[in-house]
Amino acid sequence: MKKYLALIIASASVVLFTLLFTVRIAMDLKNYESKKMEVAELLSIENRMGDAWEWIPVDFLSPGDEKMEQKAELEERAKHFYSKAVIDGWVLISVVIGYLVCLALIYRKSQLYYRSVGIAFIIASFCFLYLGLSSPFMEIEAYIDDFGVSMDLSFAQPELGIEGRVYALYQMKSVAALIKFLYLGGNFFVAIVILLASVVFPLIKLLSSLIVFIWPGSKYSKEAIWVIGKLGKWSMADVMVASIFLAFFSFANMNVGVETGSSTLIGLYFYVAFVVFSIFSGYYLKKVTFDASLRKKEVDHTPA
Repeated sequence: MKKYLALIIASASVVLFTLLFTVRIAMDLKNYESKKMEVAELLSIENRMGDAWEWIPVDFLSPGDEKMEQKAELEERAKHFYSKAVIDGWVLISVVIGYLVCLALIYRKSQLYYRSVGIAFIIASFCFLYLGLSSPFMEIEAYIDDFGVSMDLSFAQPELGIEGRVYALYQMKSVAALIKFLYLGGNFFVAIVILLASVVFPLIKLLSSLIVFIWPGSKYSKEAIWVIGKLGKWSMADVMVASIFLAFFSFANMNVGVETGSSTLIGLYFYVAFVVFSIFSGYYLKKVTFDASLRKKEVDHTPA
């Protein structure tokens, strides 16, 4: 137990730190999403085109300027919350990387190096699991700026229109929200595939790897390695998930008569951190299993 004291103390500290910052980041991102959805609702095609005052071509009667001011205020507040989340995200990833570096230095000359650092990478991966699944990773929008309609009357051809932005579509999705969206939309198979490939399989592989690191060479370890090997055959599912994400969000080049746009958000980078740290844990897993097999061979070939 004393050999793992540094690992236990450092891991407990980074987990507590992660919980604190996860709550902060999640709250800021929720506020960000709330303000952005208020903007989309305020400037939605239903609200703007259904407002008769918007169509009156008299400046002092048009509520368009007032709505643009509300939009600017809401977007400024949304930007404030998002900036706070980004700063906290950088702090979190810096602390996690520092945790990994410290443990690598502490155990660099120890026989427990591969096991300790491997466990640390698994814990680092779990630190970003919730944020990677629940944080918005992309937003898409379809809009019209300065919507206008020409009317051909017998006595004139007036130009009626709505100044400023009109949203035809605005959506913000996280991995969890996308799975829910597809499931409720009737795309059960696609939702289940994404759930298995992006959530269930990675979790099972991480937990199985943790068993191997803690009890290398045991019967539990052998069963865990068997599970990891079976799940490894489904590694191409990650490519399928990426293809689905791209197909779902390849929105920028659509020609639907309106302006379209899409942008990535911080949730994507949290999920990437989760995946990258889990990949590094796999490297140390191979080292631990190789060392365990060598020790077993030495024991088997030791003369009685």
